[in-house]
Amino acid sequence: MKDLTKGNIYKTFFLFGLPLVLSGLLSQTYHVIDTAIAGQFIGETALAAMGATGPLISFLSSLIWGYGVGFSIYIARLYSSGKHENITSAVYTTVFLLFVFCAFIAFFSILFHDQLFDILQIKQELRADAYEYFFFYILGLFFILFPAFGLYIMNSFGIGSFPFFMSLVSAVLNITGNIVSVTVLGWGIKGLAISTVFSAGVVSVCYVFKFFSCLKEMGVSKKGKLGFAYLRNSLPFSLPNMFQQGVMYFASLGISPLVNAIGVSAAASYSVVSQVMNINTSVYQNSARTVSNYTAQCVGSNQHEKINKGVLVGLLQGIAFVLPFVLVCSIFHKPVCDIFIKADADALTREYSYLFASTYLPFIFINLVCNLFHGLFRGVKASGHLFVTTFVGAISRLIYSWLLIPSMGMSGFFLGWVLSWVTEAVLCVVLFFLGGWKTKEHTV
Repeated sequence: MKDLTKGNIYKTFFLFGLPLVLSGLLSQTYHVIDTAIAGQFIGETALAAMGATGPLISFLSSLIWGYGVGFSIYIARLYSSGKHENITSAVYTTVFLLFVFCAFIAFFSILFHDQLFDILQIKQELRADAYEYFFFYILGLFFILFPAFGLYIMNSFGIGSFPFFMSLVSAVLNITGNIVSVTVLGWGIKGLAISTVFSAGVVSVCYVFKFFSCLKEMGVSKKGKLGFAYLRNSLPFSLPNMFQQGVMYFASLGISPLVNAIGVSAAASYSVVSQVMNINTSVYQNSARTVSNYTAQCVGSNQHEKINKGVLVGLLQGIAFVLPFVLVCSIFHKPVCDIFIKADADALTREYSYLFASTYLPFIFINLVCNLFHGLFRGVKASGHLFVTTFVGAISRLIYSWLLIPSMGMSGFFLGWVLSWVTEAVLCVVLFFLGGWKTKEHTV
C-alpha cells in the first residue's frame, strides 16, 4: 500500500500508473482475442453479433464500473485519513448491492431480450448468435465485473502491481479458454462468453484473498457487517460516477440502432473499431486513475495545494503512455484491423475499419483531455462538474450522430464521435480554469 502524495511526483505517478496501464492493456487483450477469434474462426456473423450487442452489454456494465470507481474514491479517503475500521463494512455492503443489482439486470435482460434486440434493430440473421453470446455473458455479469471492482479497491490503497498480475492471470485463462472452447470443443460464440465468465471467477477469488490481506496489514481485526450507514456515506461518491458512466455509454447505446440499420458490415466493423478504440482508451483511462487516487489522497490528507501539479503530470503521463499505441494503430491500420477480419469478409467491413483507424483515431488525444479532468473531478468529489461534462459529451454525440449518419453513413458515425470529444474537452477546460471544483467539500 502506498501514499501517493509523498516522494517525487513524476516517479510516484509512473510507478503507480504503469501497472494500471499494463493491467488495462491485459484486460483489453482478451477482449481483443475474443473479437479476433469470433472474426477469424467463427465468421463475420459472429463478429457482427458481438458488435450489435456490445453497446447494450457495455451500458449495463458501465453502471457498475462507474459505481466502483466512485466507491474507490471514498475508500481512498477512508484509507488516507486513517479510518481503516470502516473499510470492511463499506466493502461488504457494496459487494452485496453489486450482487443484487447484477442478478436483477441478468433476469430482466434475458426475459426481455427480444424487446431489447428490437430496440437495437439487430438483424434477424444475427439474432441467434447474438442471443447465445448475450445469454451466457449477462448470466455471469457479477463475476465478470467483480475483478474491476477489486482493481478499484486495490488502487484506492495505492496498489498497482497486484491488479497487473491479476490481469495477466485473467488474460491467460481467457485466451486459453477461448481457443479450447471454439477450436476444440466447437462451442462457437457462446464459448467466448463462457471462458470470460470462468476466468473472471478465478480472478475474483484472488481479489477476495488480497483484500483480507490488506485489512490484516492495516491492523483491522473487526469483522465487517452490512449496514445502510456505510452505503449512505459512500453514495455521494458512487452514484454521480455511476450516472456519469451510464450517460456516457447510453450515448453509444442510443446510436447503436443507427449503426445496426446500416447493415451487417457496419455492425461487424463496429466490433473491430471498438477494439482498436478500447486498446488506446484503456491506456489513458487507467493512467487517469492515478490522478483520481492522487487527488483523493491529497484531499484526505488536506494537501490541496498539490492537486494542480498532479493534473499537469497526469496529462504528460497520459500522452506519453498512449502516443506509441495511436501511432502504431494509425500508421499500420490495415494489419491491425485485419487481426479481426476474416479473409473472405465483406469489403465494406474492412473499408469502415480502415477509415476509423487511419483518419479518426488520432483525434483520440482530445478525449484524453476529457478523461484527465474526469479523473480530477472524481478525486475532489466535484460530482456536478463530472456529470455535466459527461452529459454534454453524450448528448452532443447523439445529436452529431443523428445529424450525420443518415447522409454520411459510418463516416458520420466516426465524425460525430470526434466532434463530441471536442465539445466535451472545451467544456472541461473552461470549468477547470473557472475553478468552481475547488470550492467542493473536501471531507469524508
